[in-house]
Amino acid sequence: MAAESGSQLAEMIDPHEASLLKGGDVIPPAPLLSKGGDLIPPTPPLKKGGDINAPVTQLDVTTMTEAYVDDGVMVNSDRFSGMKNTTAKAAITELLEERGIGKETVNYKLRDWGISRQRYWGCPIPVIYCKECGTVPVPYNELPVVLPEDIKLTGTGQSPLAEAAGFVNAKCPKCGKSARRETDTMDTFVDSSWYFLRYCSPDSKTLPFRSEDADRWMPVDQYIGGIEHAVMHLLYARFFTKALRDLGLHSFDEPFTNLLTQGMVCKETRKCPEHGFLYPEEVKDGKCGICGAPTPAGPVEKMSKSKKNVIDPDGIIKTYGADTTRLFSLFAAPPEKDLDWSEDGVEGSYRFINRVWRLVMENSDILKDIAPYSSAGGLALEGASLEIHRFTHKTIKRVTQDIEERFHFNTAISAIMELVNALYQYDAKDAAVFREAVNAVVLLLAPFAPHVSEELWHRLGNTTPVYRTPWPQADEAALVKDSALVVIQINGKVRSKITVPIDATEEAVKQAVLADAKVIEWTNGKTLRKFVYVPNKIVNMVVG
Repeated sequence: MAAESGSQLAEMIDPHEASLLKGGDVIPPAPLLSKGGDLIPPTPPLKKGGDINAPVTQLDVTTMTEAYVDDGVMVNSDRFSGMKNTTAKAAITELLEERGIGKETVNYKLRDWGISRQRYWGCPIPVIYCKECGTVPVPYNELPVVLPEDIKLTGTGQSPLAEAAGFVNAKCPKCGKSARRETDTMDTFVDSSWYFLRYCSPDSKTLPFRSEDADRWMPVDQYIGGIEHAVMHLLYARFFTKALRDLGLHSFDEPFTNLLTQGMVCKETRKCPEHGFLYPEEVKDGKCGICGAPTPAGPVEKMSKSKKNVIDPDGIIKTYGADTTRLFSLFAAPPEKDLDWSEDGVEGSYRFINRVWRLVMENSDILKDIAPYSSAGGLALEGASLEIHRFTHKTIKRVTQDIEERFHFNTAISAIMELVNALYQYDAKDAAVFREAVNAVVLLLAPFAPHVSEELWHRLGNTTPVYRTPWPQADEAALVKDSALVVIQINGKVRSKITVPIDATEEAVKQAVLADAKVIEWTNGKTLRKFVYVPNKIVNMVVG
């Protein structure tokens, strides 16, 4: 048989192919086999095909460092020799279809989802196996199948349900004879693919959810989760949602409107040549605490147990408190970015909380008996008091927008810090205006540092807890800037401040400055040599 085959192959060799080979040896093309196993002799070239004179890319295997993967020209391929490979694909497919031994088809990567798992934790699969009736679904009136609690978790890799005789042994719903219950449970992705729909109708006893409830509450406005879920959980959730839509159980197309994927908490690594990666507490003065070898700071990477670059939150909370830990975590970076853990950053957050504490406590005896300023009272403000009132409402608006619209907690906290700094520099200290601003600081800080905020809120004489107090609302009228606080410098030193209309002319500002009591005090008997006005910001005067 081998000799006969060899003879047939020799007759099938294309002269062009032989000319492409060196040394006189001929490598015959692989024969095409019929369904019966007999060799199929070559047939005339196809009408549509390649150019026999197409250039051949010459490859030198002695200098190649990787496989050639670009398009090229077929060689040693019988009638297909000389064709471009892209053309040959269609020609080969056409030949296979003509001879009835193959056809073109599309292979999808999407496969049926095997959801069974050999685990205890999961939804039981409601199926019973009967020797007489085969596979029988659990009747609707016997659902749900409840997991047994008297099981042993052996750690052998097998489902502990298989060893629970009271669970496995069941009666066939059809014939009533002894049967066996399915012991696999569903993949937990099945649960997480539609749980949000159950929230719409948590009281429903007969349906997973009511269509009218789902259409009212869905889709979810904001979904927060790690990027690792984007190609699994979120994909399955969308698949479930669209399938349920096609079944007419709701009318929307997508389950989630917006997605926020939070960044990772990162920290530098430390590695000893002898003992490998070290925990932060195992490093003493830049050296391994075990052998004393130098351990220079390594790259900043995602915190992980394997790299041991982790921080015990209990230790941070014990040293600085839970509020400091929360505040730093939210302030150090936007939520979608990675956060580089920093001891200095934690210390800075601790100092800020203490600044807020001192600001309130040093004035609490006075403020607790003062009502906060309200523009509805009809009392007009001016000067520094007007600026603090405006700054307070500007901060309320910034923080509210950063939290509700952008999730930029870091910039929200930064805005609160700016208001606290302004209050420390507020000399006039109109009690009502100051109380309004301090109230705002405590309420705005509460989501980030709830414990200290609650304490300070009560120290200010409030009896309603912070979490039951309405969120402060920005007064749009207060945000309209119709005047500006102008700083007055005389011979390079700040001597006074005045409020002027933002559209005031330089001459009008000059007259107002010269009429100011403090300016008169510092210029009395002196000659005004120079007057420079930067609109709505500063006046520089030189006198002598």
